[in-house]
Amino acid sequence: MIEELYRQADELDWELLSTTEKKLQYRKWIEDPRVGGVLRRFLDDHRIGTWIKDTPMKEYARAQDGFGSMAQYARSRFRGPEHLISRALGDAWTVVPNSVDEKPMHCLATDGEAERYVCWGRPKTFRDLAWAALNQAVAMPSRPLVIVTLQDGLVVSDAERRRQTSIAEHCRIEIKYIHRQLQRG
Repeated sequence: MIEELYRQADELDWELLSTTEKKLQYRKWIEDPRVGGVLRRFLDDHRIGTWIKDTPMKEYARAQDGFGSMAQYARSRFRGPEHLISRALGDAWTVVPNSVDEKPMHCLATDGEAERYVCWGRPKTFRDLAWAALNQAVAMPSRPLVIVTLQDGLVVSDAERRRQTSIAEHCRIEIKYIHRQLQRG
């Protein structure tokens, strides 16, 4: 059933839907025999909608990055942190083994001499990314890096980019914007 939710979410480009469009889709899923029909044996319609929103769909974006308990159900994924680090810092940089973690998604990167804290996420998570990087900035000698990940249909306005860049510069945090494409499975 979660596979079906994620399959449909992929087809809908879930992360690009408006709040209103998502609310309408939750109603459709409650009525869908492959989703709500399965859950109706255990929950009433209100609880079905709440469960869908708060469990699999809350984890959907993280699952596409290979994180969380629902990652096994994601059919489309982004390439891993190694690819992101290489694009952001260059081919000389790699992910420090066993340093990848989540909330926000982050790792340590090294060029063999220095280590840097790197965190990444969608534009709407910038506040969390900046806070995580700022906390690392006081604990590490190297400047942390925030990567704002973009994808087709998900962009940052020029005004928002200027604001985010200004905040990052003020806090001595490097910021980069990297476009990623989902690898459909």
